[in-house]
Amino acid sequence: MYPHNLGVPRPTRRTRLDVPIVSLFSGPGGLDLGFHAAGFRTIFAADFSERAVETYNRNLPAVAKQIDLATTPVENIVALVRTTGNAPRGVVGGPPCQSFSQANVKKRKNDPRAKLIFRFAEIVAALNQEFALDFFVMENVAALAKPKYRGLLDDLKAEFKNAGFVVSERVMNARDFEVPQHRPRLFLVGIRNELAAFARYEFPSGQRTDKTVRSTIDGFPLPKFFERRERRRKVPFHPNHWTMMPKSKKFEGDSAETGRSFKKLAWDDVSPAVAYGHREIHVHPTGTRRLSLFEALLLQGFPKRFVLQGNLSEQVTQVSNAVPPPLAKAIATSVRNVLYDQRDAIQTLLLAYAAREGREFPWRKTSDTFHLLVAEKLLQQTAARAVVVKAYEEIIRRWRTPSDLACARVSEVRKVVQPLGLTYRADELIALANAIVSRCDGKVPLDRAALMRLPGVGEYAADAVLSFSKTTSTAVVDTNVSRLLHRLLGLHGDLPSNPARSSKLKQLATWFAASQDSRRMNYAILDFTSAVCTARSPECAACPISQYCVLRTTRGADMRTEPDAVLARGKRAM
Repeated sequence: MYPHNLGVPRPTRRTRLDVPIVSLFSGPGGLDLGFHAAGFRTIFAADFSERAVETYNRNLPAVAKQIDLATTPVENIVALVRTTGNAPRGVVGGPPCQSFSQANVKKRKNDPRAKLIFRFAEIVAALNQEFALDFFVMENVAALAKPKYRGLLDDLKAEFKNAGFVVSERVMNARDFEVPQHRPRLFLVGIRNELAAFARYEFPSGQRTDKTVRSTIDGFPLPKFFERRERRRKVPFHPNHWTMMPKSKKFEGDSAETGRSFKKLAWDDVSPAVAYGHREIHVHPTGTRRLSLFEALLLQGFPKRFVLQGNLSEQVTQVSNAVPPPLAKAIATSVRNVLYDQRDAIQTLLLAYAAREGREFPWRKTSDTFHLLVAEKLLQQTAARAVVVKAYEEIIRRWRTPSDLACARVSEVRKVVQPLGLTYRADELIALANAIVSRCDGKVPLDRAALMRLPGVGEYAADAVLSFSKTTSTAVVDTNVSRLLHRLLGLHGDLPSNPARSSKLKQLATWFAASQDSRRMNYAILDFTSAVCTARSPECAACPISQYCVLRTTRGADMRTEPDAVLARGKRAM
């Protein structure tokens, strides 16, 4: 939930999306504010600065921890994320960048902060290994993209590529995104390899803002001036509306000069980059004082109710290092568009298709886990058709419970399933019923691992029972689902002989069905792949999601010409 004092608009219908992310080197939370406004939710944040963490937890959901990300073992960081009980879909962060900054006139050859960008990549790789991320976003100074550091940046991008991401790079200026400040920053956006062809990432373009220093900070009362003798400071108007005492003679009249220490802002222009090294806060347009920290926050695009914690120096550091939230929101929205808005549009179309054209089977009208297990056994290696319906209804009528079926004669059950072929399924059904009675007290277990310990129950059947009984929201993966994912996402390689055992396909199917009722979504996909996205004669011209299909857009209007490697094997459809 958003705190009442945040000052950021609550998510609208457009921003109802709730994508969990991890924030590294989070600072006071500018990057996270932008992502939250676009429908993302930080589940874990970390920064070395105690004051930045206090600021973060005061203004955003209190998920930030003070951690030295440079020295804490990566496995410990992964474990901390795991304890949140959420699986992050992305990682965002801005590792310290002073060693590359043009404003740093005292660069050290072996500045340890230069290694933090690679530390960020290392942590992202570990989190991706654990949670199969969809994306990452890294922010840094624009100078990192200059020829001087090109080799370093290319090495960093190679690390992300090795971790499993397709990386895009762009220098973005905050002034093009409703921020009254000239602030060029480098962004690296990585999309998971398997999603990159579908989610073809493009940076937002933006346009030059009409906001100026005057429209942003004019009309505020005089700030309070810092005095060392004050033990307890009371700052009226806003807790951060304070600044350094204007003692220099250069503040007298209108004589403030330009330069690093006395850079004066112009009322009707944007501010130069808010980067105040050694408390060298820019001079107010009046020339009589320096900006207050509150005014600097507004020039960074923070909401008026945002409050920095710490002493004056600590607040200067935080506001200087922060990412402007409107720029962060633009990046977040562009990630959302390609990864989640497209996916959600496909989900809507498939659910609408199922509402019109969906098939009706008796097992779809029950949530009884035993009856669903019976249907699963009958449908193995068999298409859903009238003969299966007849056998299912006969079994459920005569042997309604596991105890009933466990006592049935094998010969009687064989007569029922004989029209389907593979009469050994009668023996398997009775063995399954006996196991439920003897091991589980006559009740089908509602745990995936326990289900798979029953005879004849594999990955697909376990997931199907849990989803179709509404016990657990989970994706199901069979040959039909595998075929759809390969076509839609443009995956390479042959379809696996047993797609339900493919962890990669399960992860992708989970992503594809996320945020929906898994029962409805899984049934919709099965109906769609049975009638439209079929193995050898796909109805591309009538396909409601063809505009999103990578294989169709890359191979033309008719996928009847697609290679055998992408054609499905098997006929199972539920």
